[in-house]
Amino acid sequence: MTKVTTPTAAESAIRRVWKSAQMYIAFHKDQDKRQRDEPKLWPPKNGSASLHGDPNEQEAIVVVKTADPDETQDVQIKLHPSRIVVRRDAESRWQGVAVDDHSVTVRMADNTIIEIRHDGSIKRRGAEDETHVEADGSIFKWTEFAEAHMTGDGIEMSRRTDDRIAAITHDGVVDRARKR
Repeated sequence: MTKVTTPTAAESAIRRVWKSAQMYIAFHKDQDKRQRDEPKLWPPKNGSASLHGDPNEQEAIVVVKTADPDETQDVQIKLHPSRIVVRRDAESRWQGVAVDDHSVTVRMADNTIIEIRHDGSIKRRGAEDETHVEADGSIFKWTEFAEAHMTGDGIEMSRRTDDRIAAITHDGVVDRARKR
């Protein structure tokens, strides 16, 4: 049996990242249904809000303040009827996380997008490449220079470039020039 320990006060203080959370309703349109440049934020008195059907008109947002006084990377948790979005204006690490019924998607500071789907498959899209790990373990990789594939069991692999095809299959190894 694993013993669960509670961190001491000193250990808790070292790990503290967030200090407070406040819920707001963000009204993106005024009473005449005109789009606002900046949403009007209103804190509901009871801390409860229903989720509007159109997040472009109204959103429920929880603003989580950082515990580090030198850090300005507060986090916004936006509650939409079909997904939850966590975002921050970070120059490094992650900038946003979206959770819906089928996937969790993370946007990194360099605009790389990582999507983890409900079936366990993963897609990573960067500025210069794209990688898919399928639910069965198959891997697909695309770059400017080549396409590569490996089956989930690791038995077969292939690579295609503009001028060559190379593969390891059940039947052996193939490496030849591509026909144009």
